[in-house]
Amino acid sequence: MSSESLHAGILDDIAPELGVIRWIDASGQPLADYGLHKMPGRYKLIFCFQDACPGCHRSGFPTLTRVVEAFRGSTFVSFAVVQTVFEDFEENTYERMLATQRRYALPLPFGHDAGEGREGAGSVLMQRYRSGGTPWFILIDPSGVVVFNQFHVDAQQLITALKKAEQMPPAAPSDPNVLDWRGVLQLARDGNPAPPRRLELTEAQWRERLTPEQFQITRLKGTERAHSSALCKLFEPGRYACTCCGTELFDAATKFDSKSGWPSFTQALAPGLVAYHADRSHGMSRIETTCNVCDAHLGHVFPDGPVPSGLRYCINAVSLEKRSEQVT
Repeated sequence: MSSESLHAGILDDIAPELGVIRWIDASGQPLADYGLHKMPGRYKLIFCFQDACPGCHRSGFPTLTRVVEAFRGSTFVSFAVVQTVFEDFEENTYERMLATQRRYALPLPFGHDAGEGREGAGSVLMQRYRSGGTPWFILIDPSGVVVFNQFHVDAQQLITALKKAEQMPPAAPSDPNVLDWRGVLQLARDGNPAPPRRLELTEAQWRERLTPEQFQITRLKGTERAHSSALCKLFEPGRYACTCCGTELFDAATKFDSKSGWPSFTQALAPGLVAYHADRSHGMSRIETTCNVCDAHLGHVFPDGPVPSGLRYCINAVSLEKRSEQVT
């Protein structure tokens, strides 16, 4: 177990490419190119081990073997095994990986990831997935999102869950006009679109324009006290604008009572108005939302909202200015 295990394991993020350079195929022959982009199953299960790790042989490989046997002949789940080396480099070698594949007679691609070309850096996969050591299981769902990323997995529970998923009809295509959680993660990972305009001021100018509380929350990424604003219970028609630059960001028609203590919405008013950023602060993995026009901190977005988006924009009321619906 790594000393970083207490803060390990990305979840609900788009799965990054594994970053493993050296691979062998199911028969032990070298593979020139392999990774997530080559794995065919709708679900992808990656097992990480070190040959010198007793737990890998005592529980990890037996668990993996049970799951592999349960899906033999099925294309629903694809598997890969990676030796993620972060210690005992002289024991957890490429040759030991070859021997381990033969030992368990697992007809699966195996990878050796000791950070080749970066001496002493160790496994690239471990760094990308923030895995805490070995044995380690990573499960990626059909949308490419990491749904499990931990030391131990109950083989029977995993088999049962995957068998149930295999029997379910394919999900209906999502509405391209509705941003969902996967779209949020892709924007946070790949970058946000250009805003309709930009407003950039100096710190002194923002302090002059905003109240101390507004400055603390919107410019310094603060958080207001839960249930501190009457906006939480306000559901009158209208729009909500950024308190810093006046850009309209949300419509009251998408506002709902999340009982979280902060105003909550299911969608932004239009693409490009709200920006999304990975936030690893305070020991958590979240997606921060900001005004794409002026970079004001708004709050965070979570994947536990109502249909059709499944999103919950949890926004500081101080970051918003309520505007009444225009009567024409």
